[in-house]
Formats: sequence, structure tokens, C-alpha cells
Amino acid sequence: MSYSGSGHPYAYGPPPPGGWPPPPPQPNMYPPPPDFGYPPSQYPPPPSYYVPGTVMIPVPVPPSQPPPPEPTPSQSTYITNYIYHGETTVTPSGDQTVSIVEAPGEYDWVPTTALLAGSLTGRAVVGGHEGWDGSPLWVIRAWHNGDLMPGKLSVRHNAASVVYAGKEISVQNIEVLCARPEDLRWVPASNGNVPPGAIPGGRTSSGETLYVGRARYQLSVTPGKIHPSHNSCYIGFAGQEVAHKMYDVLCRIS
Repeated sequence: MSYSGSGHPYAYGPPPPGGWPPPPPQPNMYPPPPDFGYPPSQYPPPPSYYVPGTVMIPVPVPPSQPPPPEPTPSQSTYITNYIYHGETTVTPSGDQTVSIVEAPGEYDWVPTTALLAGSLTGRAVVGGHEGWDGSPLWVIRAWHNGDLMPGKLSVRHNAASVVYAGKEISVQNIEVLCARPEDLRWVPASNGNVPPGAIPGGRTSSGETLYVGRARYQLSVTPGKIHPSHNSCYIGFAGQEVAHKMYDVLCRIS
């Protein structure tokens, strides 16, 4: 056999007579796949791998700041005496002593305003308290529509009021009753009557005397005016004038 070209039996050139001989077998360069005991079509699937998702990493939270201070309650146009469903310090009906801030002072009506009356602490007569927060109510009087009328001052809320024609009227220019504790007491009465020594707190435009009284209503003890010809003591509550037939009268101790 003759070879041409580069000496390879299958190089370029005409084939020898009878054709080219078959090529020699080549060695297998890749080993056969391992036998797992399964038919080729039933090889087990390749193993799956777990890929974790997003992991939440805890972040330290800075300590919370203290809450801001509560805003000072705005002054309302009248003292509301909201119903309070907790504890109350209502004075028992048998108590005939007047609650007065513990300090000596002269019996007098002292001119001031609802905003500045706090300077009289230590002298002012405390006639009762609010039912919804227990704050004290002072005895005051003020003019309205020609009448000089006893009323109440919530010194905590800087709000004073009197009652007139069915409504509670907010007032600013007032007179605060100041007295010594041993000079006054509250005496029960009813139907427009007043006992001897009752303190006059004002008068109507027609000249009728009005007296200082107080009444219990919706957990409050509220100072107001006793109107003898109406057979009632009137107090202010939630913007309205409320009439009471049973009440206490502020009296001098003779």
C-alpha cells in the first residue's frame, strides 16, 4: 500500500484498488456512566438544593422618648361639671361646716378676674367641687343683665359663671368671697327659705335679695344663688341653669 501526502493512510490522494481499509478502532476517551441499578430512563433526579430567602435581621430599637406633657386645658365658656364615675369627695348632707382654705382672713367680697383669682388662695371660701375631676369651686358673685348674682369659680380651670334665664353665663369680672373658717357654716334649707344669718350674695334688678347657696348634682357640689321668690336654689351645670328645692345656705356663725 502506498501513502501520499503526510504519510497518513487516509490522506489526500486516489484510493488504492479495492478502496480504503476500515479505520482502526479508536480508544474510548470517556468512561461509561455508573450503573445505579436503574434503567437509563429511570435514573434518579439530580439532588435539589435549598436556597434560603431573605432573612430578617433584628435591628435594635432606640428607647422610646417620654410622652410630651399634656396640653393645658383651654378655658371653656362655662364650667361643665361633667359626670365623674370614679371616686368622689361629696360632703355628707349632715356636714354643716364650711370648707375654707386654711388661713385667716377678713369676711369680704374681693374684686378680681377669673384669670387672676388664684392669688386669693388661702382666703377664698371653697363652696364645693367639680364632680368630674374633684377640683374646688369657690364662691363668687358677678353682674349680669342688671342682676348681681352669686355663682362659682373653678380656680383650676380659670372659669367663672353665674346662672340667668335658664343658662349658665361665663363671666370674667368677679368678686371672690373671702372669710375666716370659724366665721361661716353651711345650713340645710329648702323651698326658697333661708335661716337667720344667711349671707346675701347679691340682688335682682327689681331689688330682691339673693343669697349664697349650694346644691349637690351629678356628683358635684356647686355654689349658686338662692332666689326666695322662686322657692329654689339655682346652680350652673353643663351650660344650663338647674333648680333645686333642697340646698345648703351659707350663714354667719353669731
